[in-house]
Amino acid sequence: MNRLELAEKLAEQARKHGADEAEAFVMESSEVEIKIHEGQPETVNYTDSSGYGIRVLKDGKMGFASSNNLDLGEAETVISRLINYTEKHTQDEHNVLPDPVAGVSSEQVLDQFDDTLATVPVEKKIERAIAMENAAKKAEARIVQIPWVQYGDSSQQYAIFSTRGISGEARRSEAYGAVLALGMESGSDGQPDPATTQTGSGIDVKAFFEQIDPDHIGHKATSYALRMLGAGDGKTTEIEGVFPPETGFNFIKLVADMVAADLVQKKKSIFSGKLGEMVASDKVTIIDDGRMKDGLSTSSVDGEGVPTTTKDIIKDGKLNTFLYDSYTAHRAGTVSTGNALRRSFASKPFIAPSNFYMKAGKVSRDNLLAGVKDGLYVTEVSGLHASVDQVTGNFSIPSKGLIIKDGELASPVANITISGNIFDFFKGIDTVADDLTWEPREYAIGAPTFKVGNIKISGK
Repeated sequence: MNRLELAEKLAEQARKHGADEAEAFVMESSEVEIKIHEGQPETVNYTDSSGYGIRVLKDGKMGFASSNNLDLGEAETVISRLINYTEKHTQDEHNVLPDPVAGVSSEQVLDQFDDTLATVPVEKKIERAIAMENAAKKAEARIVQIPWVQYGDSSQQYAIFSTRGISGEARRSEAYGAVLALGMESGSDGQPDPATTQTGSGIDVKAFFEQIDPDHIGHKATSYALRMLGAGDGKTTEIEGVFPPETGFNFIKLVADMVAADLVQKKKSIFSGKLGEMVASDKVTIIDDGRMKDGLSTSSVDGEGVPTTTKDIIKDGKLNTFLYDSYTAHRAGTVSTGNALRRSFASKPFIAPSNFYMKAGKVSRDNLLAGVKDGLYVTEVSGLHASVDQVTGNFSIPSKGLIIKDGELASPVANITISGNIFDFFKGIDTVADDLTWEPREYAIGAPTFKVGNIKISGK
């Protein structure tokens, strides 16, 4: 019995046991994690799991249960108990299971999946991780330590069936590499001076194992550490701010988090009550595209079996829509955008972005920089999400950067704080470069380099 057939059997069982409606989600997944230290594997972990999650509706009440036991006889006990518990839940008129979307084939496959990932020998994966460490070690002498090297990969394949007619399958895979490099300047005695320590990280995530480039990851980590060596204390001032993808993606991810409809409806989002308003400059268009060709998070259907969609979240500065699952869509009187995600068979669906990015502009990064007479190239921001006041949008974040003088990157600065209001920040974006880069950290987030006309910096 394949995954979809099993999901159908489970949903039918739930109906027989008294559920008004039922949805079954069956997933198989595997995960590898390898940590390297001084050319040797420090830890090698492998997990393999399969199971199902089932949601049932009974008199407007929704219940959920999961199990890693795929025996149908055992499932009857789980389902019977679930329905009994569900009858004691609170009714909610917005508890719904989605309907199928006319004209969308359940057999349509858009996602990327590495069929060879499970057959790549673990020795080859260890070699790839060691190669990342070696690439970082080849940097100049000021790189004194590579304290953290990690390779990992995962694959998920799932099927979903509901008594409302939903029937679909999807799958995804990813491989990633991460390196942390530590650099120091030499002191008066010629030895590395810990007081000058700077770090740099290189991270990359791909859908296929062979796309992981260890040299690129290692060099990225060391170059980020080296560019900040000799950093002095920044001064309090107001100047232009340039945000490359490695820092700008933090602001795009903040938008991705804050346009989740559940947060908006609970008034826990800075975007609550702002639909249809200008929330950024007309240079800013932000898109969530679950159907993007070759996108890391592309999928034909989401975790509820709803077809994914492409939509402009912010179009030329105007807030157009939010990310919905079936519950929040019903509550808002609209339709799901196909943004329900499940981490595993044991998790309920929750709202999440797919391929979420700021649309690239038409100017090169070099030309953007050339137009900056006095500015800051921001190389690091820390804790943005936790720093933004959800009511006012005010923020204050520890940062680092490189001074820009007459279009050229100059001396590094640290111990600074960038503060302001997130809406003023986005409305202040006056130039967007053409270098859209994906920074997959938890989600697939894309950002080009962009310039903010004025940022407030507090230093010493």
